[in-house]
Amino acid sequence: MTIKTIFSNIRTWLKQLSFRTGVIVLLMCIPFYIISFAQMLLPLSVGTKGVLWAVFFGLAKACQYGGLTILGVEGYKRLKNKFRKQDDSAQRKQNGRPIRLIIFDFDGTLGDSQQLITDTMLETIDKMGLEKRTREACASTIGLPLAKCFSAIIPMSDDKADECAEVYSDIFKWNNIPGAVPPFPNVIETIKKLKQKGISLSIASSRHHHSLNQFVNEMKLEDCFTYIIGADDVVHPKPESEPIEKTLAHYGLQADETLMVGDTKFDILMGRNGGTRTCGVTYGNGTADELKNAGADMIIDDIADLLQIVAHNAN
Repeated sequence: MTIKTIFSNIRTWLKQLSFRTGVIVLLMCIPFYIISFAQMLLPLSVGTKGVLWAVFFGLAKACQYGGLTILGVEGYKRLKNKFRKQDDSAQRKQNGRPIRLIIFDFDGTLGDSQQLITDTMLETIDKMGLEKRTREACASTIGLPLAKCFSAIIPMSDDKADECAEVYSDIFKWNNIPGAVPPFPNVIETIKKLKQKGISLSIASSRHHHSLNQFVNEMKLEDCFTYIIGADDVVHPKPESEPIEKTLAHYGLQADETLMVGDTKFDILMGRNGGTRTCGVTYGNGTADELKNAGADMIIDDIADLLQIVAHNAN
């Protein structure tokens, strides 16, 4: 094994660690930086001070770059958001322009697909001979790209995760019978009323595009949603902001004219990373606390409440 391969493997392993771990490792660089210079004040020989400086400064750099590697691009964005002035951001959104575009997540927001998804994930895990996981563990991954749903709850390589995604897709075709994903209460009526009010409606999902089209057509909402983005339409899916950016470019609208609606932290983080206002729904796969901790600007229990939100933000 070459040195290049070893470093590549280490970098891959670091990226699989949690966001919290990345923050802790990154913050550890601060005391090491301080110690590396503070020890210069001690009554030690020049040679000893030089050795101590090299050791502590090296540890500081290792923590700094190690933490940034763990956080990655998306984690770095989240970390920056932690230090933003939330009061200014909230005030800007509250006093922003009227809502002209609403971007919806699908699974857990429009369609009640948890049973179908978790059934298929459990069957995939069983067929692949992987370590068993609970239905709740599978449900906690809804909102992530398909391959990451498996790697998030079972340690595995990227290739193995891709294989799981392929097996899942094959099983899903058999499980996805008509009516397997019903709309949540008040979804159909609310979507149609929003369209009547002149609001542009779109979907940004971790589900593949053809599957989204199938469900939208089954719900007879194809005339309401004028733009749909699936995981296969972007390079960087949620919680990164690419789906938001592509949607805004399609409509020629600004982020402060847009509301992102979803049921998981991944939806809220995507909206925040894209600069939109965000609304969490509690009837799907995420909890109110999870949505609040992710930074949702508002949280609703019924999708019909969107009609009041839109009216409140109208001219």
